[in-house]
Amino acid sequence: MTAPYLLPVPFWLYVYACAATLLATFAILGYFFAQPAHEPSRATSVVQLPATGAWSKVGRATLAVLRTASVLCLVLTVASQFWGSPDPGLNFGMALFWSVFLLGFTYASAVVGDLFELINPWRVLADWLGSVGADFSRARVRYPAALGYYPAFAFYVALIWIELFVLQKPMTLGSILLTYSAITLCGAWVFGKAAWFRYAEVFSVFFRQIGSLAPIEYMPNAGGRTWRVRLRPFFSGALSARPEHLGLILFVLFMLASTSYDAIYDTEVWLNFYWKFLIVLAQPLWGTDISKAQNGLMQSFLIYKRLGLLLSPFVYMALYLAVMWLMKKLTRTDLSVRQLALDFITSLIPIAFVYNACHYYTLFLTQVQTLPRMALDPFALGWDPLTLPYPTLWYLEMNIVWHSQVALILFGHVVSVYLGHAIALRVFPSRRQAILSQVPLLVLMVAYTAIGLYILSLPLAVAQLRD
Repeated sequence: MTAPYLLPVPFWLYVYACAATLLATFAILGYFFAQPAHEPSRATSVVQLPATGAWSKVGRATLAVLRTASVLCLVLTVASQFWGSPDPGLNFGMALFWSVFLLGFTYASAVVGDLFELINPWRVLADWLGSVGADFSRARVRYPAALGYYPAFAFYVALIWIELFVLQKPMTLGSILLTYSAITLCGAWVFGKAAWFRYAEVFSVFFRQIGSLAPIEYMPNAGGRTWRVRLRPFFSGALSARPEHLGLILFVLFMLASTSYDAIYDTEVWLNFYWKFLIVLAQPLWGTDISKAQNGLMQSFLIYKRLGLLLSPFVYMALYLAVMWLMKKLTRTDLSVRQLALDFITSLIPIAFVYNACHYYTLFLTQVQTLPRMALDPFALGWDPLTLPYPTLWYLEMNIVWHSQVALILFGHVVSVYLGHAIALRVFPSRRQAILSQVPLLVLMVAYTAIGLYILSLPLAVAQLRD
């Protein structure tokens, strides 16, 4: 058993330093930036690749290759989970979905933009089926406006539920992906692919939020059959976004809440809250003989862990709406709390992204080392055409991991403070209102920073009973 990592300086110094940085950022922005941040339009883009000629041919060919490759990756992911290695750690489909797609592609999207919108394998399948007579562009039933992003949010909760609580067997994930593919294609056929992939398809919504941070944007030409690429300032996509539905607020907040819960639900703090506090409060229900109540307590413990995940986005939502209510009171604006919540939700996307990177990047770096060998033998048939050596897994020094996590969290919060200030200058008519509006949001950012660092510093309860 390895010794726990000891911080080089007291934890409170990290919190103070990060909080001081956020306060300094707030002061600098409030003093020097008094005009709304420029939102680059398509007419004033920095660089825009030509839509005709050789560049257009290269672009179409590249897009066709990428779209075909995405479908092949989906097919290979599902097939290798049914006919590959039964060991989750050696199954190529498991690594391809959890590590390459959900982690690697997330980090890539923050740099290359929302490429997933162009190569989404389920959209590509709908397009291919449309070319042989199955019209997915026409809505048989109008997508209900009230439904908004709630289906994507529900799928997102289900995805994290599967990650944390469902037995990770390759065939289980393969069956889930087949079921999700059928639901997606049926939804696109009933409501039309434009509405379904904008509001209901979870990966489209997720990568769109991450891609809004990138300096690259993909713009459809007339008819949406071809696309153009333009460069833009970092984070301007999140700045220029105009969320229109409360479901997207829940979705973005769950991007935060799910990562935080994944980081805390197996720690001593979270487990001890149940075993040392909640069961004491519930003692009248099970009496004094704890041995007789053991089965019931274990069942309640499992419910406790699952309920924590389900409630986490609504707890974050309540906190966020409270901050918006304080913002409304301080600024005395006529804007509703709902409208303020919609306006400022994109300022939290950088925090959600860096939380994800902080929590998972070491896992990603560890697991991708085995991918080349598994890719050469995706169905575990014993192929070894290149006679690759078995990789010796390497791990980063804990000192490097901790300080890189601190730097990432601080960077994400500084960007969020900037986005919040820029949005405030756009939303409120006076500079005074804009600065006042940021006070409760700044408190929220500082709180998120402290909580994020605290969760990262918690030891896992390795000795406790788990699912």
